[in-house]
Amino acid sequence: MWTIRRTMARREITQYFDDLDNSPLTEAELNVVRFSVDGTDYTLDVSADNAARFRDALSPFLEAARIVPAAPRPRRRGGMSDANRTRTRQIRLWAQDRGIEVASRGKIPQNVIDAYDNANS
Repeated sequence: MWTIRRTMARREITQYFDDLDNSPLTEAELNVVRFSVDGTDYTLDVSADNAARFRDALSPFLEAARIVPAAPRPRRRGGMSDANRTRTRQIRLWAQDRGIEVASRGKIPQNVIDAYDNANS
């Protein structure tokens, strides 16, 4: 018996509307305005005219305000702790002594770690 599979075409259409006056916007006309007040971030999708109106309304406040530099991001400490490094070295040596192929760098396969743990528990 033959089955016929029919597929349906699907077209998704994205329409943009100005958040202030609800007028339709093309993607080229869309202006995304991002701003923050009292630690809360906001976004507006508006036309160029409404973006200009927004900036004009804020102008006296922006002229009197100070720019706050972005907070430095905490530095991530790379690599492993000394204890993890020692354990990894022991697992690699154990595996090599038993003829199990393990790369000299990178992640050790979980099955090798499990075998090491079972043998040393």
